[in-house]
Amino acid sequence: MIELGLARVFRLLARTPLPWRAIHVAGTNGKGSICAYISAMLTAYNASQLRTETGKSPIKHGRFTSPHLIDRWDCITIDEKTISEAIFRQVETKVLARNISENIQATEFELLTATAFEIFTLENVDIGVIEVGMGGRLDSTNILGQTSEFDELEQGKQSRPKPLVTAISTIALDHQGFLGNTLVEIATQKAGIVKPGVSLVLAMNDDAVTQHIQQLATKAGVTQILHSKDTAGFDVTRASSTTDAVHARQQNGAMAFTITWLALKQLNRLPSPPTTQGACGSSTLRNEIRTSPLTTLASTLRAVPEQVVWPGRLQDIDLAPLTNYKPTALLDGAHNAESATVLANTVRARVGSHPVVWVLAASKGKDLASMFELLLAGRLDDGVVATEFGAVDGMPWISATSAADVKAAAGSILTAENVVVEKDISAALEKASRLAEEKDALLVIAGSLYLVGDVLRLVRDKGGKIN
Repeated sequence: MIELGLARVFRLLARTPLPWRAIHVAGTNGKGSICAYISAMLTAYNASQLRTETGKSPIKHGRFTSPHLIDRWDCITIDEKTISEAIFRQVETKVLARNISENIQATEFELLTATAFEIFTLENVDIGVIEVGMGGRLDSTNILGQTSEFDELEQGKQSRPKPLVTAISTIALDHQGFLGNTLVEIATQKAGIVKPGVSLVLAMNDDAVTQHIQQLATKAGVTQILHSKDTAGFDVTRASSTTDAVHARQQNGAMAFTITWLALKQLNRLPSPPTTQGACGSSTLRNEIRTSPLTTLASTLRAVPEQVVWPGRLQDIDLAPLTNYKPTALLDGAHNAESATVLANTVRARVGSHPVVWVLAASKGKDLASMFELLLAGRLDDGVVATEFGAVDGMPWISATSAADVKAAAGSILTAENVVVEKDISAALEKASRLAEEKDALLVIAGSLYLVGDVLRLVRDKGGKIN
């Protein structure tokens, strides 16, 4: 069950100090990748000559993203390493007991959020990189920097310091039943994470959406708003030869760089640059980066996105442990129009009009017609195996669209004989592999991050490599 609101998670964490500083990232697409890049950039800072020469201690950082891919605890990392199941179970047990004893009736995501935040306090992290689950204003992660009547700490004690930086990635139509039916309505919910006096970093969005967020942020007391397109060292303008995947990495990398740089400044980890004229903004940031010794660090951080592998996002995966398919398959969690566009263009760039065999599944409530139109339109020689992902651990409100409905949606675009049903994922992969061999086709698995998680789990459990 999804029930947005902050009261229950406030009660869960009323006695838990959260002294660490957060980087809080909302948006529809790219926010998970941005969080992964930020974590990797903090790791790069820790290894940098600048940190050692200035005598600063390494920054211990956690990351909380959603949904998990394989195991429920793999959405929580410390210094880029997934926490152990033992620590997760230990803390989760305490949170669950508190939920029962105080009759809080928290949702599963609220329980998971509280568990992650308690783990960060237990592990003494300096920074928590936090991805919003859904929306922003009423998402359980939005207790960051806020207190309520449920807090039982000493009067005047700051239990939750404000985030170091907030950020909003690209916004698209998704979760309309909860967030609104227009981009502006959805943007209003996303912008609910902004805090007075906390810098905001924005992705390149529709002008009306960007202006709306800026107005809301200014009204909320945000005095510094930066845009990914203004960041020095990243060319985020779209070149004709640039693929969607590369362009998305450039945009998300630019956001992550700006966010990380601002966070390091907030923590006094960067030497003070020469005084520059003008208001604090993107031009000042560019001037700072040009100054030595910051130039070397900036170059190191800008190189990070090229080195990060984010599972389930345009991932080449070896299915040999499961099937006889010899080439690597393409695995992607595209589940809305924007991410489907990136996947479709990536596939087109790889194979042109050459056949593709798709293994497709989707969550209930998704706009299959729009998504499949982007993936399959004009590809009459392609084949589709419609399937269903299994139960999602810790997320009982998520369920798969029936394979029959997936087939019907795909069959309305391709000829019916090119679409088959195989509800079991292992069997679907085997059938798709045979079809791909017959057609000499690329095998693509897509439609849902939960399908991605099931495939990765199957490969892992058979001893294969998943990253």
